[in-house]
Amino acid sequence: MSGIAAIVILYSFNLNKIRVLAPYMVYLTLVLLVIVLFKGSTIKGATRQISLGIVSFQPSFLARVVLVFFFGHILDKRYDEIISTTHPLDFLKNFPSLIVLTGLTFLLIILERHLSTLIIGGATLYGMLIYAGVRKRLLILVAVLGLVGGVLILSHGADYRKSRLTTYKKYSLFFKDRGSSASDHRDYQVKESLTALTSGGLFGTGIARGRAKHYYLPEARTDYVYTIVGEEFGFMGAILVFGLHCFLFFRAIRMAHNNENRYLKFLGVGLAMNIFCNVLVNTGVAMSILPPTGNTLPFISYGGSALLIDSASVGVILNISADRRMV
Repeated sequence: MSGIAAIVILYSFNLNKIRVLAPYMVYLTLVLLVIVLFKGSTIKGATRQISLGIVSFQPSFLARVVLVFFFGHILDKRYDEIISTTHPLDFLKNFPSLIVLTGLTFLLIILERHLSTLIIGGATLYGMLIYAGVRKRLLILVAVLGLVGGVLILSHGADYRKSRLTTYKKYSLFFKDRGSSASDHRDYQVKESLTALTSGGLFGTGIARGRAKHYYLPEARTDYVYTIVGEEFGFMGAILVFGLHCFLFFRAIRMAHNNENRYLKFLGVGLAMNIFCNVLVNTGVAMSILPPTGNTLPFISYGGSALLIDSASVGVILNISADRRMV
């Protein structure tokens, strides 16, 4: 199904013609995010999915990609105004739709308790602003607002986020003072992930010989699938998987950068960053470089809406590449 989506988008869509639909795609996504809050399926304390019988769909994954299309459209359409605007109030006055629609989307994602998607989406859009050449003064302001918002969410949000930070401080290499060495049930997933990774050694335990996926490590097929790769294929296998994602990212960035169409340039860069930021978060969580959070590893984790949307994104990137070759 995911491969079919990529092929259909590669051969069937003229990206320049459908760009006018970008604002309406955001409106539709907002409606889906609101529906999730009232009619969504609650799984493990988080309401993120719309159940369609045998299929479940997470609009928050779609929101990240839709915002990339929307930002690409606005950054190209009003490029001269964006790179020349220096005062924050002028930016707020000249681009209300960009700010309001993005803010509403992120607010609904926060209400769905999908912080990892918010982080990945925010980092992707921020990267697009940097690539477009937005003034440093505005970039600094956006970064400060993002950091303040993140601190407020963590300090005044749900208790489980605070416990995850406590666990992170205990097992992360970046903290010298790790507090109490005593472990409890909240540490279980992180401990099992690190245990499985270290047991893999250089070349791994061998395919299908890992123990973590046999009910020792929760979410082994999705959020912690990189841990299973590291356990069964070792350090070399984990580096290979990460290297393939890096290859996809840099090839997509290079292809997009060489495109003469500015809209397709921004779109390609945004989609490449969206996938790669997802990779960085997933692998960082598996190795306890980042605090525990739930997100899949593109093209490796067990299928679902994330796999379908990532495959569709690759279809768009291939479409952009084909457009560049035909110019």
